Amino acid sequence: MKKNFIIFGKITGLGWFVVIITIGLVLVGRWIGSFIGSPILFASIGGLIGIVVSYLGIRSSIREILNNNGRDK
Repeated sequence: MKKNFIIFGKITGLGWFVVIITIGLVLVGRWIGSFIGSPILFASIGGLIGIVVSYLGIRSSIREILNNNGRDK
């Protein structure tokens, strides 16, 4: 039962990771774009970069969760 809570916590943390990275990079892109004159373009680029970074982070975290599934006691 404890193992299920640990896995649930890790997966919940992944959700927060995705939200924080994606929104953060959209806001940074918008901030940079406001200096250049096209905040929507840079916000979109920031969003795309956020999605890619989130995907890579989720992939490595899920791989770690699955590899440690039998070792956590």
